[in-house]
Amino acid sequence: MWIWQQPDWPQGRLAIMPLLSEMSATQAVMSPLVAQGQQLKARQRLRLEATLLSEEMEACARLSGVVFGRAALRDALYQALGLESGQLEAPRGQVPGIDVFVDVMLEVVRTAFQPLAREQVLEWHRRLGPFLPRSSGQRLGEWRDGPHEAVSGRYGLKRLRYRAPGMTGDELADELERFWQRLEEEEPEAGNPGVINALRLHAHWQALSPLALGNGLIGRLLLTRWLTRVDTLAALQQQGEWTGQVAKHWEAEALEQLCWRRQTLFTVVAERQEELRELEQHCLGTPGTSPSGQALPPELNRALNGDAADEVLPGDMNAWVAWWLRQLRDGGRRTASHYLRVQRAERLWMEHARTPLNSRQRELVLTLLERDDDEGIGRAEYRALVETSDPTAARDLADLTAKQVLESYGVGRGTRYRLPVFAPQEDRAVRNEP
Repeated sequence: MWIWQQPDWPQGRLAIMPLLSEMSATQAVMSPLVAQGQQLKARQRLRLEATLLSEEMEACARLSGVVFGRAALRDALYQALGLESGQLEAPRGQVPGIDVFVDVMLEVVRTAFQPLAREQVLEWHRRLGPFLPRSSGQRLGEWRDGPHEAVSGRYGLKRLRYRAPGMTGDELADELERFWQRLEEEEPEAGNPGVINALRLHAHWQALSPLALGNGLIGRLLLTRWLTRVDTLAALQQQGEWTGQVAKHWEAEALEQLCWRRQTLFTVVAERQEELRELEQHCLGTPGTSPSGQALPPELNRALNGDAADEVLPGDMNAWVAWWLRQLRDGGRRTASHYLRVQRAERLWMEHARTPLNSRQRELVLTLLERDDDEGIGRAEYRALVETSDPTAARDLADLTAKQVLESYGVGRGTRYRLPVFAPQEDRAVRNEP
């Protein structure tokens, strides 16, 4: 039985009281990030956003089976955000087509308070379609006009995981009308209710799966958009400038400046794909019939769908919301270190604003800033990172050390190079002694 076969579809069943502790714990992680974001200077904010979005985009693509290098995404974001002009910041070159993904993600975030038009979603799908596996021959930028089934397993051993509502184009059109009407009524606002609305809308989109392919990727982008709304409204609340109907009281250009992603989520989710599959089975439902339409015997039903398949009816939004709240908390905790890192990076860029560095050296500095540890990097690792020869790697590292961008420690083949700001406290104390 599927979620859309339940009498409470599409809202599902949600009891707020059992979620209060989860909501409070998540709010305790998210609120400080919003406050910290308000303290950043414009350039710091852009660097932070480039780091966070590159992580999110890499994880979003990976969840769809597409591999993008995080460094290439970060380079494209630096250029799109206007961070390419300085000596240290020029990207080393883009992967063909990656700028399309970056442009779509920035549109998703920056337009979080604009009405979400159906045509806009289809346009994003059309532009991102070539990045999806098995997109050849599939309809891009159009709603599906037939049934949608999600299957898993190897060829010859595939099993049905989910069947979406809307067997025909007309049936799907009716379902989409309900989704857009619900979006208009429940689009996320500030605080915990907004987060819960975002997560419930995300469940509705996933259950609906209105595209022939790419529902997961588009769904993740939409959730990013809704969570951006929540964070932006929270920031306005903290400033005492929230007026309820934000889009009516702020100019579009001003709203675009306020809308930026303040934390990561899908980097955590990508590490827990098995948990996510179990959650979807729990909330969206499991097949109750064989391919021929016959009811599955109890033993086969348990073998295919798990012992809990007939214990909880699909549509349990408490399990869905609680799981996603935990991922938001974990993602927020990881994000907190980025805020400190971007402030360190700002000091480094200012100190070496006039230091000439080549593209390989810039890539190393950015990588070490992202690692945020005192381990540094060895010559062989650097050579592999920037894909250069050993003599060139040796010259680059010696040059960086001479310019005091890096410091070396260890001897011989064990020599490693790190940013001085990440040196252990006792090492810095020794250097600073008169």
